[in-house]
Amino acid sequence: MTSTSNRRWLLLVFALAVAVRLALIAVQYTDDLARFQSGDYTLYRIGGEHICAQRNTTNSLFLLRPPLFPLLVCLLGVNDWAVLLANAVIGAALAPLTVILAHQLRLGPRPALAAGIVVALDPASVAYSAWLGAEPLANVTLILMIVALLQGALYSGGQRALGWGAAAGLALALSVLSRPAPYLIWTGLSVWLILAYRRWAVVAVYALASVVGIGAWVVHNAIEFDNPTVSSVAAYSMLYYRAASVENWATDDDMTTIYINLARRVEERLGRDTSRVDELTRHTHYSGSSELTNAMMATAVETFIDHPVAYVLTIPIGLARMYGYTNILPAWLTAVEIPWNGLLLAGTAAGLWLAFRRREWLLFWATLLVVGYFTVGTIIAQTSGLDTRMRTMLAPFMAAATVYAIDIWLARRRARRAKDISA
Repeated sequence: MTSTSNRRWLLLVFALAVAVRLALIAVQYTDDLARFQSGDYTLYRIGGEHICAQRNTTNSLFLLRPPLFPLLVCLLGVNDWAVLLANAVIGAALAPLTVILAHQLRLGPRPALAAGIVVALDPASVAYSAWLGAEPLANVTLILMIVALLQGALYSGGQRALGWGAAAGLALALSVLSRPAPYLIWTGLSVWLILAYRRWAVVAVYALASVVGIGAWVVHNAIEFDNPTVSSVAAYSMLYYRAASVENWATDDDMTTIYINLARRVEERLGRDTSRVDELTRHTHYSGSSELTNAMMATAVETFIDHPVAYVLTIPIGLARMYGYTNILPAWLTAVEIPWNGLLLAGTAAGLWLAFRRREWLLFWATLLVVGYFTVGTIIAQTSGLDTRMRTMLAPFMAAATVYAIDIWLARRRARRAKDISA
């Protein structure tokens, strides 16, 4: 296809993605927009109001929720409807970016286009674009990081390659400032690109830009909140989601009792009075000093050590939730969504296996490293209270791998048919 044709197809894929997301908004619309959030948006909105009023990020909520999405909320006048529409458009950009990524992963023009269409229609990607949350911003900046990094490491030379590496590091920092989950992904990607392609200079610039961008926020949190971390959400989730689930499986205690017990153990570690600890005490642990974060992590790890069997048994439950269904979609879509998710997961596995067998190492390693990073990271931190939102950033890679497998299957089918005809 010509470059003009490529741009036309990218625009058409983007238009399809926008239309599907706007259609979901229309179907689920209520005046209070309650169907487009699960409670997290309240903090983001407060953060946006704080940035607009104070022009800083000194509110302790920014230790839990990084500031890029609240900044967008502020720039849009703290208008919930405007934020929802902006998210739908930003999230739709994931589809044409998937086409570009698939080209970089050396899929042909038609399979690359098909991968973009898969992401445009993917129920989880649609639901968490038409959504009042940080996912659209985080996911788009993440794929921009991957695209820029591959462009610099594989398809550019000289100063341009270094520029792409710097852009990739900046995009990663922006993704982390939207949602903190990818803050360590640069490590594995850097090692892979050095070992496979020997692009030392590009990787060094990428790693430096990533460390500086992410590290600046860590320094901010150390100065403002006495907690040198990207976010306190990991420790909180690991304790009050992952460890709480393990405790529930191991003891069969009700969740109120478990939350009180975990919060009491944290307070004891901090040397505080535990006589007034109740179910709501855990909410005071959202953000705080490094001592609080360390106390939550220690309590979570202690729980895992005490109940190793329950820890292992909850892993498949978390995986089923992460890859199986979307909580916020209308119930009538379940009959479509669950088979779709199953086929997408099976297609990803088949694509990885075929890429390995056929020595398509770029597709294999790029997909495996990204999917593996987020899957393992999610299951370490959380197995309850999650759904396909935790895999929306993986949709471009899953789509590329699935389409790759389908393309090979179709090619083999055509070859068999041609052989039968010739015979």
